[in-house]
Amino acid sequence: MVKAGELFTVVGVAILVMSGGLVGYWAAPGEPAAESNSGVYFQVSTYERLNHGGFGGGMAIGELLEHGDHGIGTVEGIDGEMIILDGVAYRAGTDLRPVEVPEGTMVPFVQLVEFNFGLEYQLVDIDDYSELRERLGSIASSGYLAYGILIDATFLNLTIRSVPGQQEPYPPLADVVANQTVMELHGVQGTMVGFLLTDGLAGINVPGFHLHFISDDRNYVGHVLDMAFDLAYADVCHMDQCQVVISDR
Repeated sequence: MVKAGELFTVVGVAILVMSGGLVGYWAAPGEPAAESNSGVYFQVSTYERLNHGGFGGGMAIGELLEHGDHGIGTVEGIDGEMIILDGVAYRAGTDLRPVEVPEGTMVPFVQLVEFNFGLEYQLVDIDDYSELRERLGSIASSGYLAYGILIDATFLNLTIRSVPGQQEPYPPLADVVANQTVMELHGVQGTMVGFLLTDGLAGINVPGFHLHFISDDRNYVGHVLDMAFDLAYADVCHMDQCQVVISDR
């Protein structure tokens, strides 16, 4: 039996069990420890828990931001979509209008990284989300577990969504998304923040892209459903370690 605070290793995975939560650290099989230019992918809870109504808060924003400065997620009760840009967390409900999230707000699910800049791509003539996935998807062949992504552009079209807050007993995620609010924007300037996760993290999240958007004028925030732009600049941060916190609250 593992006691709280005990550290143990099984097949290259180090798990730390703590009072109030479970923290796990993953490293790619056979890979060395993180290099100085590699980040740590930090996640609160798992997608499986969220998918089955795990909307209770597991960590406060103030504590969360000690682990990174860019990310995406939601707040307790899955009350809207959240984006973290330059160390500031913003949340938007079904009006898709952002407000800064207070430090004491609890979060049930977040993806986060201390973003390491230095790898930049120029993207031209992207007609939809599928084309963006195709253009950036090749970076996953470099062998890392996850990739943080920042994309700055003036979007010809951008479709975003948010979801209504829920009360206990919480419904499954699919029921919440069925009542989402969708908005289409045109000619809006802003930043998409998100992640490309590889199959190596399939046990804790869904592999692939997940992006949120915030406009430069701070008038809009939402989960990205589709986009098109003529020119964008994408910064990519690669990560070869993963830390997951699962709260028992």
